[in-house]
Amino acid sequence: MAPEERQVQIVEVAAKLFAEKGFDGTSVDDIAEACGVASGLIYHYFDTKTDILRAVIERKSFLPKMAEILKGLPKVTVEETLKELADAIWEMLEERRDMVLMMHGEMQRNPEVLKVVGEVIRTGIRLLSEYLNEQKVQGKLRKDLDTAVFVRTFWGALFESFLAHHKLIPFVRPIPPKRFTRELVRLLLYGSIKQTQTGLERER
Repeated sequence: MAPEERQVQIVEVAAKLFAEKGFDGTSVDDIAEACGVASGLIYHYFDTKTDILRAVIERKSFLPKMAEILKGLPKVTVEETLKELADAIWEMLEERRDMVLMMHGEMQRNPEVLKVVGEVIRTGIRLLSEYLNEQKVQGKLRKDLDTAVFVRTFWGALFESFLAHHKLIPFVRPIPPKRFTRELVRLLLYGSIKQTQTGLERER
């Protein structure tokens, strides 16, 4: 294999093994054996198993799609943009379900995994915060909107609801993902109190 192909193979094999056996339960020797190479070759591409995990997360990350949605052609409304973003994140979580569920468990006990995942989440928070702040400048959102709280609520609701969707059934009634993302965005943008015409005018 060409070096680029071999590196992709290692990352893909590692992703599969991490999802099946967990990060701690997978050794570099396991990855090498599954790739059909000697362990020394793995270390030619990656210094540590954590570096392999970082490459897996970068390759499987939702960040490129997120940046594309937030920095692409503007939608008619902020609601449309956030709904598209929420749907895309949920779909990617679903596509990588085994990996996501494994990572959630590993984060509770492995500081290496927590650090790698935290770096990705921090970047995602920054991208969404920049978008929301720009909408405030354009007058599409309240000037006093606390974007830090908005972003953390958005992320938290998505991830926790995804985990509940797969781990708490049948203890909680599942909500169809499209319905959940639609209502989450509406709740964050418009609240739950009925808006009167007078109230809307006062906001303006």
